[in-house]
Amino acid sequence: MKNILVTKPLRSRMAGLHPGALLVGAGMIGAALWGVWTTDRLLRLESREVVTVELSTIMGDFIEAEARAGRPPEETKRRVEIYLQAVEASVEQLGREGRTVLVAEAVVAGSTRDLTEAVRADVARRMGALPDARR
Repeated sequence: MKNILVTKPLRSRMAGLHPGALLVGAGMIGAALWGVWTTDRLLRLESREVVTVELSTIMGDFIEAEARAGRPPEETKRRVEIYLQAVEASVEQLGREGRTVLVAEAVVAGSTRDLTEAVRADVARRMGALPDARR
């Protein structure tokens, strides 16, 4: 008669493999998966498009138009805050689309594509119905 309460030795429970061998194998599999993941990340970074945007021009034009509008300071402050949020959202969208955005004033030389007008148009769309502002 066989005693079912007796447990099998550890070696027979793990298909006869030593626990250290299982640990080394798991480590090798983990290292291989990490290598695949990092290679994918590096290739994605390599394929990003670098673009420039003249942020000081965009914001300067808006602030100049607001200064000429003759609005109360509280309203002007609110509109400038909304405008800056719209500019930030537009630049963040470019980043989500796989572009690296550089401020044009900081670029010394190079042949990067300038997306200033695209950002200006996107900000105007985001601002919507705010009148009297050059966007």
